[in-house]
Amino acid sequence: MTCNAFYRFSLLCLSLICLPHCLIADNNAEHKVSRACDFVNSIGVNTHFGYYDTQYGRYEEILKPRLIELGVKHIRDGTYNADVVHKYKEMGEQGIRLLLITSSDKAVERAKSIGKMLWGVEAVNEPDGGRKPGTWEQEARQEQRRLYESIKGDSATCQLPVVGLSLANIKDSPSRLGDISRWMDYGGMHPYAAGRHPSEHWGWGMSMDDALSEARKVSGEKPLVVTECGYHNKEENPNHPGVSEEAAAIYHLHLFFTYFNEGILRSYKYEFLDLKPDCAMSDMECHFGLVRSDGSVKPSFSALKNLLALLSDTDEAFLPRPLPLQLTSGDEAPVRSTLLQKSDGSWWLALFRPVSVYDLQAHRDIGISPIPVEVRLPCRMNCRLFRPDQSQLPFASFRKKRSITVELGAELVLVELRA
Repeated sequence: MTCNAFYRFSLLCLSLICLPHCLIADNNAEHKVSRACDFVNSIGVNTHFGYYDTQYGRYEEILKPRLIELGVKHIRDGTYNADVVHKYKEMGEQGIRLLLITSSDKAVERAKSIGKMLWGVEAVNEPDGGRKPGTWEQEARQEQRRLYESIKGDSATCQLPVVGLSLANIKDSPSRLGDISRWMDYGGMHPYAAGRHPSEHWGWGMSMDDALSEARKVSGEKPLVVTECGYHNKEENPNHPGVSEEAAAIYHLHLFFTYFNEGILRSYKYEFLDLKPDCAMSDMECHFGLVRSDGSVKPSFSALKNLLALLSDTDEAFLPRPLPLQLTSGDEAPVRSTLLQKSDGSWWLALFRPVSVYDLQAHRDIGISPIPVEVRLPCRMNCRLFRPDQSQLPFASFRKKRSITVELGAELVLVELRA
């Protein structure tokens, strides 16, 4: 049977059992196939273009060239003035879109001034932060409603998405705020993983299911946007633990795939630059960046840059085609996967293991021994294997294989598949 005939046969079988997508099995879990460009567009970073007294003030020297080099398509920012708007537009010429945090009374005016590079607007950030219950809820509800009504009430801005406000305390505050989904297009949340693997910790000691359930108390069934997430590198920090730069690089790639697999529209890493020099490691807030305060890049920057380059594709509208695969791991260790397709027809399979790579008590990295993961293919295919944490170049290639075995350690592996 030819490869094309096999695909047609597979599609028929899948339709007969009423599956809406071709699914990939990984340790009894299943994931749909998605466009690679949708995954790339699910990744964003937080910036502070108007923080002139921090490293963000070094726009020409650090911020602009590094942001272009990274290749990310989305930023989130809440600063605004004429100079910042000029810089936003300059980034827009590079294909970058903005989610702007803004007050309701200025939202329409600011949206019009920024223009087409603006992707959407968001109400006040973390209105519950540092405030007692009963002092912020009504004000936050009213501000979300005013923002939504002002944006949707103007013909020049009515098509802009409005993202719901994100809460600092994602465990208790959602119940206090209540359902305000009628005044948003997307919900927002801040599931910081606090030094642990992103699959096992979604903030405030919560599991993924619990965190998503809490977020939907505010946003209902609206799609979710993670407006802040990620890791910092102040390793000794009891209340919000940090991890090493090497561990953060592994975790950050796992994080974007973990959130994407759960249907999160976009996840904005907090943040792009380390705010200020802090050699003494005294302030957690100075160590969230992908780029160090001196302009040099961290391993997380390089890993994300490589990932975005490898999965880069046009925004061409197409329906990704099915590719029945089967994954098996030798010792039945859990393996997570995401199946993507580019417009040129190639499939890209991301494989990673939900394992801890940093000891939060001893403050040291944990070595993870690789396990063999067999990928069985529906027909003979050409395959290339990549580790974005290390390089944009393949570390292995295979021709006309019906199955391949990937030695999967802690680092994410991308498998390119071509029929």
